[in-house]
Amino acid sequence: MAVTSSAIQPGINLSATSQTVATGSGSSTTITTAVVANSTAASIPLAVNVTRKAGGTFPVIVGRSIPANSSSIPPELAAFSLADGDTLTATGNGLALILNGFIVS
Repeated sequence: MAVTSSAIQPGINLSATSQTVATGSGSSTTITTAVVANSTAASIPLAVNVTRKAGGTFPVIVGRSIPANSSSIPPELAAFSLADGDTLTATGNGLALILNGFIVS
């Protein structure tokens, strides 16, 4: 078994439609830190959902407002685990998202 530090999502600009931002790989993928940045002049809502390979889609962050010209480290994504094949999706038109963590293979 190997544990590898990883930029799970090195950077993505979110849109108004749901985008896959991370997919679980190996035996597990763990997000340790997420950073959401808003460089616009208005607050933007962030929504994040997880879809489990075993079935079901579940909300993780529901419409959190990220203030203008600021960044946020959402606690809901700290130590968040994805099994192989699980996906994390997000919306937030104008937000940038970075995910760091590790993959166990």
